[in-house]
Amino acid sequence: MNAPPMLRRPIMGGAFGQAGFELATQPTITNGLHAVRFMVIHLTAGQIVSIAEDKREALAAARDLLKATAPAQQPEPNWRQSDLWPGIQLVPSTPQTPVSRRRREVFERSGGVCFYCRCRLSIHAFEVEHQRPRALGGDDSPINLVARCSPCNSAKRDRTAIEFMAGQTSGRQSFRQA
Repeated sequence: MNAPPMLRRPIMGGAFGQAGFELATQPTITNGLHAVRFMVIHLTAGQIVSIAEDKREALAAARDLLKATAPAQQPEPNWRQSDLWPGIQLVPSTPQTPVSRRRREVFERSGGVCFYCRCRLSIHAFEVEHQRPRALGGDDSPINLVARCSPCNSAKRDRTAIEFMAGQTSGRQSFRQA
């Protein structure tokens, strides 16, 4: 019977340095049960530095051994990256959340204005609204979805678009003019 293959991946950083060590895993049978054995291998010396049944234990044992046998080193200097443009204050950009395809389609179909009051909308700050609310049997089909601003959404509540528009009087200033 052939021995199962070892899976290996490099270990870098900290006590392991930039290269020369690998974490190997090998399937085994321990007490009649399938298990995995973790080994830290020093590639240039061809030696196994530590073996354990737990990955953290294998890495910790290898770290401890390397620190104990390593020659005294001077502390690493505290490097600081130089400024690319000295004297210029850079303002970090706030990443915009991606806009879903459906929201983008609703926004484009509306022409970037509120369906009810015709105020300008931002693609990142508008609400998708059901002309016929889901509470009254409306669905999520594209013909039932419109872009609207937050004040119109709050005023409309669970009424249909026709009920909402009929309830607005011409003298009332609830709508903003575009």
